[in-house]
Amino acid sequence: MPENTTGRLLVASPAIRDGVFDRSVVFMLHHDDVGALGVIINRPSQLEIDELLPRWADVTFDPAVVFEGGPVEPNGFIGVARSLGELGEVGSEIATPIGPGDLCTVDLDADPAIAAALVDRLRIFRGYAGWSPGQLDGELSRGGWFTVDAETTDLWSEQPDGLYERVLRRQEGDLRWFANVPEDPSLN
Repeated sequence: MPENTTGRLLVASPAIRDGVFDRSVVFMLHHDDVGALGVIINRPSQLEIDELLPRWADVTFDPAVVFEGGPVEPNGFIGVARSLGELGEVGSEIATPIGPGDLCTVDLDADPAIAAALVDRLRIFRGYAGWSPGQLDGELSRGGWFTVDAETTDLWSEQPDGLYERVLRRQEGDLRWFANVPEDPSLN
């Protein structure tokens, strides 16, 4: 049975050298036998929320920019937030839990004022990382990704650019050494 990565982090191994996923940290929103979906959490863009989605500017967490969530649906947006408690009937129309815990996705077509009463720490991602059935499992088995536990601070890091190194440095054993791999190993 393949590993379910929902609610965990995928950290790109040095085997991944393409521009999109190179040194990326992906928070997994969903993973089952139908496929997998996540958002890259260490790629803030220069696009400010109030320029693209002004209704959500007061609800988002700093830095208040849109994050480059991945190459799939680059014109679509996904909101990820922390639930402030039980969502109830109204909340379930606005927010969808991401497995156990208090994280949820937020319907960005909903009223931001109502959402603000239900969630906080909203981050907005443009696009997402997606895998067809079995595709991610294959990449994991070939060593393309390190699967690690997410910490609460990862998704809300105020310095997301350095998240790749910080996540790897906190791991035990040999995995922590990958934080020191230079961006261009040929220069080593």
